[in-house]
Amino acid sequence: MRAQPFVIIALICWAQVFAQSGIAAETRPSATRLYQSQVNVIAFQTVLLEFAKYRERLKRGSVKLTFRLNRQGRVTDIKVVSTKSNPWAEATAVRMIHLAKFPPIPQNVIAEQGHDWVDVQAEWSFRVEPSGSNRATQPASVK
Repeated sequence: MRAQPFVIIALICWAQVFAQSGIAAETRPSATRLYQSQVNVIAFQTVLLEFAKYRERLKRGSVKLTFRLNRQGRVTDIKVVSTKSNPWAEATAVRMIHLAKFPPIPQNVIAEQGHDWVDVQAEWSFRVEPSGSNRATQPASVK
């Protein structure tokens, strides 16, 4: 019997957890960064779930894209800024970002930015290795 491959999806996350107390106001993340982090988690989960369903289509590669959300949290623009050798992964990531349900932009983010849209960048890197491999899995996150 042939071993089923598993997917190692290594993603880099710049979102950090900050305690609400004991941190000076100037070291706290901006409202925009907090919102972008929230959006990145949703994007990561949405795309990862679809990748996991069709892991046989993933070999090795990455997809990096940017997208803009309007005031209601709807995707208004999406661009693939780089991809490495996997058109299916690229198309799937774009499709899933369009289908994802993002929260509306909070008023404090709109005030902070001076406009009612937010740009987000996301990147997924992946490789498939045979199960039983001695290679350690890396934690998954998003950028």
